[in-house]
Amino acid sequence: MTSRTYAQIDCSLKGSKKIRGLSSHAARWAYVCAHLSDYCTYVGLFQYPLHVWAHDAQLDVSELEDCVAELVDAGLIEYDKQESFVRIVGFFNKRSGPDNPNRVDGVISDLSSFDDIEPAIYCRTVSELAVASVRRSLRWPTEGSGRTQLHASLNQFLAEVYQDYGDLFLALLNAELNKASATVGTEIKAIFPPLLLSKDSLAGKGSRRVR
Repeated sequence: MTSRTYAQIDCSLKGSKKIRGLSSHAARWAYVCAHLSDYCTYVGLFQYPLHVWAHDAQLDVSELEDCVAELVDAGLIEYDKQESFVRIVGFFNKRSGPDNPNRVDGVISDLSSFDDIEPAIYCRTVSELAVASVRRSLRWPTEGSGRTQLHASLNQFLAEVYQDYGDLFLALLNAELNKASATVGTEIKAIFPPLLLSKDSLAGKGSRRVR
């Protein structure tokens, strides 16, 4: 898994309602540290043990635990305590999102290497990547091969994730699509036909990935 040597953080972060709504500067700084961590990857999903995160943020572990709980409640991150995985929610929707098909292929390669991660966190990461990448691709030149390459890569990857996670993945991908435009939804469904299944048929049928 490739770690980054620099971070791209959208300047609008400081004006975010979610950030401004946090109860303390400690929570805000803990969130920024997640973006700047040496452990952070190009997928915004990485192992970040609390004692390491606490050292980076110059907080006691107990203080950081309170900050992490608040960040989760605010919808800014997800955190798997058992495996110490953090996911930065919305990572692909801002500057960190892949802006060409080769970058998407690199992210897919990184995501394919994950083990022992909570299934819902993984599926939400993949769902966000798919929707954000298709949304960005709508601005790419129509005469080039970029969108064709993207569609082929996503078609294969989403099928693999569906095979591993089943209806859990479909449900979470549909949830991500609910936040996107109808145009993006049409594109995703063309790339990944299983989404044409009725949403009502997805309830309560999640499956866990076997690794």
